Amino acid sequence: MVAFDARRFDDLVFAKMSETKIPSMSAAVVEDGRVVHARGFGWKDAAGATPATPQTLYGIGSVTKSFVALAVGKLVESGKVSFHDPVTKFIPLKQRAFEGVEVHHLLSHTSGIPGLGSLEVILFSAFREYHHWLPIASLDDMASFLDGVDGWVVSRPGEKVHYLNEGFVLLGEIVSKASGRHWFDYLRSEILAPLEMKRTFLHKSDISADIDVATPYAIRGAKMTPTPVPYGSDAAGGIMSCAADLSNYVSMLINGGEFRGKRVVSMDTLSKMEAPYAKWPIENYGGDSYGYGFQVIPDFHGHKVVRHGGSLDVYTSDMEYVRDIGSGVVLLSNGTGYSMGLLGMSAVSLLLGVDPGELRAVKLEGLLKKLEGQYRTYKDTLVAEVKRVGSFLMLSGEDIGNNIILVPEGEEGDEARFFTLEGAARMEVVFKLDQHGVELFFERYRYRRSGPVAPRAETTWPS
Repeated sequence: MVAFDARRFDDLVFAKMSETKIPSMSAAVVEDGRVVHARGFGWKDAAGATPATPQTLYGIGSVTKSFVALAVGKLVESGKVSFHDPVTKFIPLKQRAFEGVEVHHLLSHTSGIPGLGSLEVILFSAFREYHHWLPIASLDDMASFLDGVDGWVVSRPGEKVHYLNEGFVLLGEIVSKASGRHWFDYLRSEILAPLEMKRTFLHKSDISADIDVATPYAIRGAKMTPTPVPYGSDAAGGIMSCAADLSNYVSMLINGGEFRGKRVVSMDTLSKMEAPYAKWPIENYGGDSYGYGFQVIPDFHGHKVVRHGGSLDVYTSDMEYVRDIGSGVVLLSNGTGYSMGLLGMSAVSLLLGVDPGELRAVKLEGLLKKLEGQYRTYKDTLVAEVKRVGSFLMLSGEDIGNNIILVPEGEEGDEARFFTLEGAARMEVVFKLDQHGVELFFERYRYRRSGPVAPRAETTWPS
């Protein structure tokens, strides 16, 4: 096994936090069922300058889905649920949209119903961004919200992935109905307790009483604003936990369902959760698929990676594990800015002895950063500026206009090719990089980079 390069990982996390103004992160890396690296980065409370630790609580967002799927799997093992039970066996939904929809389809996001946006509205409301309001506090409220969904179905059950948060809210209700307990109470007794996850919560009363909770921050451009903890995501994304607890969870998953001599779930159930049921709509690594509450990458440098990320906008998270090398990673943060999934896969790369710089997304990020700057034509007749915006470049300049989106297309030799649209026509844009610098060829013009991009505004820290 390759020794995990903790220093390189720490330096990478620190660099990305500094670049994107993430207030804090907590991380844990597991090898052979034990934590080999765990630490907090930055401040869990920027105003109070309080450091984060591996015990600091963060919202884990959609990593919650894997716990709900595991709870369903436990109920399947006890004979109270079948993966192929119709959803209407447990919940009296009258809409035709749910005809033929099984527990399997909700777990794998293959119900045929696209994302409906209810949880997004709940989150926006928690941040006091009231552009819309939905009073969804119960199953009856959700049933009312789903009235009219029949005209929103886009495919037959099982055909393709349409990520549906509302489906996992319904799965939480199925766990509650089948177990006779609230879904989180069932999870706490059957899964969290055997895993000794004593700092994993759902309810506001538990979280507000805790003294080690990361303050959530909304980062909007140059402004960082503390927000309330966003409650209300329920079984789709409502759990809060810490890196220390989640390392126990990852250890159990790596070990085929056992934790410190206790059988938590069968390997058969985990195999079903990790099976690729449908193609994931975003293909980053080749063959990306979705199982039950898990995304599956079947061949990452010869290894199967099982993972899930989560975002509550003010909390982001990521979890990966690779069973055949007995390793995994957990990342939690209290802000958005840099992809937790990319940091997680960078950690997996280090665990496999692979250079994270070879990840396609990392290479693109490096290229876009190299191309940023101010550019000038012959004898400085015209000036243009190129800025990186996400996975694109934005070009603005005299004579050519402002905010022209450049879409990356590929690299060959010393050329990086992009394209944009000129009216309805596709136009090629080329950058040339050599030992003398960078040149831009756009429409009729040849530009040479003359300086750095204009400074970005500094993030406003809370007082």
